[in-house]
Amino acid sequence: MKSSVPVGVFPEKVFRHLADREFKRSERSGHSFRILLVYRHETQRLGVLLDAELLDKTISVLSRCCRDTDYIGWYRQDRILGVLLTALHPDFAKDGCEKLKSRLLTGLRDARTFPDGYSLQVRVLQQEELTAFNAYDNPTPFPGSKD
Repeated sequence: MKSSVPVGVFPEKVFRHLADREFKRSERSGHSFRILLVYRHETQRLGVLLDAELLDKTISVLSRCCRDTDYIGWYRQDRILGVLLTALHPDFAKDGCEKLKSRLLTGLRDARTFPDGYSLQVRVLQQEELTAFNAYDNPTPFPGSKD
């Protein structure tokens, strides 16, 4: 059963279309993009459903931390939330992504939304790393990947 799409969050099909456009744009412009992924991980399983409270807090923190040019959406099967970090200048890409990741984790820790035994993963992937991520757990490939 599909969950409803929270306000301000793109459904997977739209998010992947935006990512595909950004992939093509970045190839032409030479400016890279990255995708920040947020998902729950249990032993041997990737992409367990996020509970409603954590999802709401995550979206709220991301909405405050992201730039107007970034897009928040479902990356995979209403289980992995993504942020498309667009048009990153190569000299600032790594630092900017790490700052965003840090602000997200701090915001979630401050909200105290983690139950015991809960493992939340936050990863920032470059274009090349998406292929390996998409190969894990047999997911749907990213439009720009070589899968």
